[in-house]
Amino acid sequence: MKLLVDIGNTRVKWACGGGKTLSGHDGFFYAPDTISELLAKNWQVLSKPEQVYIASVADFSITEKIRDFTSGAWSLEPHVAVTEKERDGLKNAYSDVRSMGVDRWLAMLSAWNKFGAPVCVIDYGTAVTVDVILEGGQHIGGFILPGLTMTTDALIKDTHQIHVDNETSPKLEFGCSTSECIKNGFVFALAGLIDRCVKKISIEKGAELLLVITGGGAEQALPLLHGKYFHEPHLVLEGLNLIRISHQRMR
Repeated sequence: MKLLVDIGNTRVKWACGGGKTLSGHDGFFYAPDTISELLAKNWQVLSKPEQVYIASVADFSITEKIRDFTSGAWSLEPHVAVTEKERDGLKNAYSDVRSMGVDRWLAMLSAWNKFGAPVCVIDYGTAVTVDVILEGGQHIGGFILPGLTMTTDALIKDTHQIHVDNETSPKLEFGCSTSECIKNGFVFALAGLIDRCVKKISIEKGAELLLVITGGGAEQALPLLHGKYFHEPHLVLEGLNLIRISHQRMR
């Protein structure tokens, strides 16, 4: 069994795999002072893996705590994935690939491997990232914006007398309360960004983009999508598995 681990800013997710298909998906939310305890609680029940592959956008200290666990519990040094300039026909638009979060790269890699067509990859987590890949696997760039929680927290912190109802669900409607105005404003902005991406590529490149969405907030964003779209909840882990398979072939 191979253990594949996606370490985000607020959550650790993992799956087990041996071939192209992953199983045993699970995860937990963490804070820097709780992650060691949570790792012990959640991973001590796992069978010892043969290999561990990690994709991390978290602080270095968080990744090191996971290294400490795999070393202490299983005597394994994990392979830590990095963003690359090119792999499997996918070409990164960044001149400095080290400045791109590895989760974005793996999500794009998986989407390109699955569809092999012009695609807009939307990863809705703590932040929202949007990346466009054209025919031939050329990534042309993308956008990053704060997620809904980050947007709401910033407004509460930097303004006065704003109160947000956590029970209010965002909708593509005009808001009739402060909570609705904030949350609906966010989804309107995200929907507008996606629609503008699709229109821009259609006009300038004559290509129809498939929309592929992943991340913890994906289900919240699904009503915003029009045209052909796919919800792929495990895109980052599947991209990490492609790296593992590639390494296995090279041996």
